[in-house]
Amino acid sequence: MFVLFFVWGAWFAGLGRFMFEAGMGDSIGSAFACTPIAAIITPFFIGVFADRFMNAEKLQGLLLILSAVFLAIAPSYATPETSTIFVNLLLAHALCFMPTLSLSNTICLKHLADAEKEYPKVRIFATLGWIIAGLSISYVFHFDNSANQCYVGAGAAVIVGIYSFFLPATPPPGKGEPVNIGDLMGSGTLPYFKKFAFAVFMFASLLVCIAFMPYWANLSTFLGQAGMEKTTAFLTWGQIAELPVLFFALPYFLKKVGIKWTIVIGIGCWIFRYILFSVSAGQLAEGSTLSGVLPLLLAGVLLHGFSYDFVFVSGYLYVDKHVDEKIRAQAQGLLTVFTQGIAFYISSKILSGYYFNKIVGTDGGFAEWKQFWMLPVGYLVVLFVLFIILFRDQASDEIAHETE
Repeated sequence: MFVLFFVWGAWFAGLGRFMFEAGMGDSIGSAFACTPIAAIITPFFIGVFADRFMNAEKLQGLLLILSAVFLAIAPSYATPETSTIFVNLLLAHALCFMPTLSLSNTICLKHLADAEKEYPKVRIFATLGWIIAGLSISYVFHFDNSANQCYVGAGAAVIVGIYSFFLPATPPPGKGEPVNIGDLMGSGTLPYFKKFAFAVFMFASLLVCIAFMPYWANLSTFLGQAGMEKTTAFLTWGQIAELPVLFFALPYFLKKVGIKWTIVIGIGCWIFRYILFSVSAGQLAEGSTLSGVLPLLLAGVLLHGFSYDFVFVSGYLYVDKHVDEKIRAQAQGLLTVFTQGIAFYISSKILSGYYFNKIVGTDGGFAEWKQFWMLPVGYLVVLFVLFIILFRDQASDEIAHETE
């Protein structure tokens, strides 16, 4: 988990700033759409392999090594003239890397005695990996606005790829069972959509995550324009905030208020953080300095612990709790398709791409940034209310009985 998320953290947080300052601002949306495209295409196919044919840890190792090759080639084409090749290499990397997120969850959840209690603590190491990656990019390699950050991620991918072969054996639970076209499309998860609670959860996860990508794709650019140098390191405060959330807050809230209200709190934090960024941009537009708005920016970044973990980690646990083991890898893959696939693709192309270029673009100032950060707020408020009204967290045995 540590090295796996080091790979992602090495380039994902700082790529937007590099591309903007390198004259590739028009391609930022397309670059950040690579991981969502991969999240849409690969999970069902990979899930079937992990469910039927191949040990999850071996499949993860092979994919990570391939992902390293493509990520290592990408910096050679990081220019405005070759931006299309650069984006396509990021896509090839993502097609190999993104399936390992659901595979790693499958491996972890399979070998934990009490997943709901222990998984958040294991997931802490993923957060630490992202933190160390960001600090390394800023303070060790000084690659905040350089495509060389891709080399750092590629090296880590090779390491975790080799290490994956030494993880506990996670054989396919459905080995020997026939595979049909329906399996490749994730048909094993379809019966669960007959149940209102499960369907509401899945579609709510998709719709909510449409608003999330500007934080990752555009915030580093905003911070850079505000005068901050070590933007990648600053963004690691979000992952630092995840540590107490994962270790203490998430298990407590899951136990005391349940998954529904834990997710509701997470969505509320997303709304509040965008408001903080918008207020910061407004004050900068009125002449404030970076130091003057730094407390607001820091508060928005620190909310990442609740914003991310209360939505995403709770989602992984919900699916693991409510889906039969034999199609669990497919189900985790489906959740990845909905959230980090379809939703993030729409978010990348529309919010971080089209609307960013329309509202801010290459010449926009902080008044335009203020407008841009408020764009997802109204949308999330509507979903916030609808989720509270419509979602009911049924007990796992109730759903299992109803889907038989």
